[in-house]
Amino acid sequence: MSKKLLQQVCKNLYGKPSWNVRRGYGSSITFEFGKPKLEVLKKVFEPSKKSGRKYPHRYAHVHGEWHLWIFCCDWIVQQEGRKVGDSTSEKKIDQGCSVLGGQYLTKVVVNQKNWQTDFHFDLGGRLKTKPYKNEDEPLEMWSLRCPDGRWFELRADGKFSHQSGKTPSDKKVWKPFTT
Repeated sequence: MSKKLLQQVCKNLYGKPSWNVRRGYGSSITFEFGKPKLEVLKKVFEPSKKSGRKYPHRYAHVHGEWHLWIFCCDWIVQQEGRKVGDSTSEKKIDQGCSVLGGQYLTKVVVNQKNWQTDFHFDLGGRLKTKPYKNEDEPLEMWSLRCPDGRWFELRADGKFSHQSGKTPSDKKVWKPFTT
């Protein structure tokens, strides 16, 4: 059931080029897909000694219709079967991001034996994620924000969530990922 749901969610994403592929905090990476959209937060953050900011500011970001966030997992990037980047250092993370930028996503496959996820791209790029070893609690390995505001998320224990992005973390419903 969830395997079909993932493919249904991704069918309109397949064939779209990735852009703004970049390193985030730690070993996380993010991808944008689809039409760009400017998001400007209405809240103005005032200067404060605590934050170290001297002037008022607000956040403005460009996001795609689709946003893929890879985090809380080990990952490698391959190009035509050759490893070109991984999650172990900033340099290797940046190398992987530069290879996948501009490639079209063509397929997402979750291996139900080890919860490794393979993201396939049109120019031979491949992103392979796998759960961290020996984690006390199951963490989300990746999240995909869809144009309808829902997120498809997969945890290291093989459970997934497909809910509104406004759903608080403690209210999310996690179901087993099955065929």
